[in-house]
Amino acid sequence: MASHLESRSVIRFRGPDTIKFLQGLLTNDVKRFTESLGDKKSYLPTPNTSTVSTPPLYAALLTPQGRFLYDLFLYRPSPPDEKLDRTGSGPGSDHNESFDLFADVDSTVLEELLECFKK
Repeated sequence: MASHLESRSVIRFRGPDTIKFLQGLLTNDVKRFTESLGDKKSYLPTPNTSTVSTPPLYAALLTPQGRFLYDLFLYRPSPPDEKLDRTGSGPGSDHNESFDLFADVDSTVLEELLECFKK
């Protein structure tokens, strides 16, 4: 179940250097999103298989002097299980695929926050 909250906004970070870019800007270790989730088999909920997900990460964006600017929750969406490899025989992975992360932020400071990431 999801609800639209007027007080929150979402920023999407996408690209091969997403982790490297955010690692230098945020206070928490963003590299944990690249770690393996173990031997779990499914990202989709089924009666016989538990789901796999990376918990959200709470972090803050600081000035170069270390002063607090904004806080956010960072999420990594689950990859689609139904994607097949080139032969169509089984799940595949596209190594050229961009890395996606979503940040849940306060909507009242969205424009200011976006300007910080553009610098």
